[in-house]
Amino acid sequence: MKASLLILAALMLASFARADVNYNMAIEQAERAGQPANEPPPQRPPAAAPQTPPTAPALAATLQNIADLRADLAALVKAGDAAAEDQRMPLLNHLTAAAHGTKASAAAIKQLADDLVANVSGKKMSAGQQANLARGVHALFNAAHLSAPQQQSLLDDAKKILTAAGVDQDKTDQLVADLTTVATETK
Repeated sequence: MKASLLILAALMLASFARADVNYNMAIEQAERAGQPANEPPPQRPPAAAPQTPPTAPALAATLQNIADLRADLAALVKAGDAAAEDQRMPLLNHLTAAAHGTKASAAAIKQLADDLVANVSGKKMSAGQQANLARGVHALFNAAHLSAPQQQSLLDDAKKILTAAGVDQDKTDQLVADLTTVATETK
């Protein structure tokens, strides 16, 4: 008797389990039947692409100015003496736009631009050196945000880059003096 009750209970459990599977299959079939035959089953929407955080306008302007200065330096390095004159106005404009606070005098900016055009054109300067010099020049145009050791480090780096590029020592010293004047005026 116990054995028959046990067998009966097992059969009932099996039928309930089978009924649950059949019920789920029936629901899925009903969902598929509700879709038109030529439409594929609905797909999950693609995961949203990671969004870059919005850039602050001041940061975007800084990055753009550094890129412009680097491009000006690259053009000067590639240019001969005659073609370097074509870079004077863009360089002057980008140097003028470099300062975010107190601006350097027009005379100091013009002197720096003239000395860069005269002494950097046709020199050998790697893209990395051009980028470092552009960042340094931009930072010196915003010297109010620099400590004295930071300013001196940037001036030393500029001197090393210019010397490595083959600029004469006296011309390098003049360019560093121009940068020092700009940094002093923008403090």
